[in-house]
Amino acid sequence: MQHPLTVLYTPLPQGSTAELVAWRCAFETALEPWLDARQWKHVNRFGRAAWQQDASIADAENCGPTPCGPTPCGQDVVEAALSRLLARALLVTAAARHHRGGPLPQTGMDTRGRPLLSGWQAAFSHSGRAAFCALTPAVAAASATLGLDAEALTSAPPDASAFSQREYSALLPLHQQYRGRESLRRWTVKEAMLKAAGLGLGMQPAQIPTGRSGQRAGQWRGPLGLLCWRTVACPGHWLCVAQAGHVPSARIFLQRQNPPTLLRRLAALRPKP
Repeated sequence: MQHPLTVLYTPLPQGSTAELVAWRCAFETALEPWLDARQWKHVNRFGRAAWQQDASIADAENCGPTPCGPTPCGQDVVEAALSRLLARALLVTAAARHHRGGPLPQTGMDTRGRPLLSGWQAAFSHSGRAAFCALTPAVAAASATLGLDAEALTSAPPDASAFSQREYSALLPLHQQYRGRESLRRWTVKEAMLKAAGLGLGMQPAQIPTGRSGQRAGQWRGPLGLLCWRTVACPGHWLCVAQAGHVPSARIFLQRQNPPTLLRRLAALRPKP
């Protein structure tokens, strides 16, 4: 990687539900050696509701990589599950390119749901159109305080309750099209900060400041200390990276990978015998 902080992304494959299921099966098979049980449990949560009427499939979803074959889930469910697999494939293949000394360890998860991979800080996000992974080499004694959020520009803006009165007042004078985009920009900042803090939606988003209209970087001293953020230019998306202690560098490396290339790189990895 050319810069300390990198954002990798892969657009979701296009196709029928059956074709997307085939993609999901291929990535599940290739990822099986590289994710621990907690990661698989998390990935398999997506789409569980669609499988409630089939106990055998639901049980398989809770136990590890899902069996390939026809499933009763809809396309949106398959896309959500596939996006989670793509993000993890981005992390594993990127880390493998820079790994030295023995087999690559499995990717785990901390108690707040953030990915854990020895030697790296990482974060995932999903826009519905693409899967994203931010990663940077871990510094000694650093905690997993990296957060990432991506929102497609075609997404519906968040509810007004996500914003403070000051933020909402700044949105009102804008033309409707720009108001929607600025709302999404502010939302990515809030989401990235909450993820970096490991708070999820355990804190009201309106409590997290996002600066002036169009602001591209800033900071927030929250309950877990100083968190800083920066938006990143990405085609068709608002993208924001947050981390502890200092504002992310403006030189963030953004790299796109298509699904076939990502799958080939993942399948070429050799797990520990």
